Amino acid sequence: MICPRCSTHIPDGSLRCPACHASVDMTIALPPLRGRWCPSCGAGAAWDDEVCPACGFPLEPAWGGGASRSADEPVVLEVEAAASVEPAADEADDTKSIPRIESAVPAEHDPESKVAVQESMPRTSRLAFAAAASAALVCGLALAITHPWDPDVYTPQTTKGADTSMAGFPGTMETLTGQDSDGRPVEIMEGDDATFAQLTEEYEKLGAYAGRADESEALFEEVAYGPDLDERLRGRREVEALAIDTSNLIERLERVDVTSGTYAEDRDRLVRLGNWLRNRIDTLRKAWTAAAESEDPAADADRLRAVLTADAGEDGTSGYKALFDESYEAWRPVRADGA
Repeated sequence: MICPRCSTHIPDGSLRCPACHASVDMTIALPPLRGRWCPSCGAGAAWDDEVCPACGFPLEPAWGGGASRSADEPVVLEVEAAASVEPAADEADDTKSIPRIESAVPAEHDPESKVAVQESMPRTSRLAFAAAASAALVCGLALAITHPWDPDVYTPQTTKGADTSMAGFPGTMETLTGQDSDGRPVEIMEGDDATFAQLTEEYEKLGAYAGRADESEALFEEVAYGPDLDERLRGRREVEALAIDTSNLIERLERVDVTSGTYAEDRDRLVRLGNWLRNRIDTLRKAWTAAAESEDPAADADRLRAVLTADAGEDGTSGYKALFDESYEAWRPVRADGA
């Protein structure tokens, strides 16, 4: 048996060619039909015809010795079934080909076939079209986002003058007023003016935080030794929040720009005031924590009071509070130009 695709000799009855892996299970051999045919045009002819009925070519006698068939005997073309007749070996070797009878249902693709692999690959034109479409989409999105033809498309305020005389306003308005602006120019401070303004603001906050520390100490004397646990817990939460605010204030002061040197000393004094205040608040926080954790504050009154006055002087006043109160007014920032 010969493979119809690559002409390789394969065993009879094979379902697949071992060389090219082609499916040969639907291939059968058809022997030449037995009958009388015109050697010139190939048309069929009766057994007793002397010339071809199609082209008139002289035909050799169908029966040897010049015998003729009876006119009453019907002409029969003997055709044997293809499946019952095997082709001669010499005929298959000479032709190197076998007629094929294909099924209407296509055979399943062999995944190892090179033809199947090539047919499954996308075509170059499709890849090029997909790449061009992707590039166009990306460029379109970029233009839609950036709006190079109108840079102010996303600007929330108007930047162009508008004639409002027809709307009840006089003339042309260059800036909006009311909801977006109060119409007054914004003062922008630079250099030493900005430094002085920031130091003054932080100085006022230091005084306010010192007042909160005084209130916390007074509240401690009222509720720390009593049975109300909720009040003791509230006092501890308030002093912890005050400690965080003071630490943030000191950090802001340390970042103030005093490179010009004009207000460097004022900044250092305020940082020192902040550290004294924070140390005092730390003592208050320890005392409130001890009071909140005590199971019998009345019995622990002496111990709690000792925690509160750990940094106190002979007069019983906190040493850090005394330092802060003595220096606060004297170290108020003063403008260098005397204004």
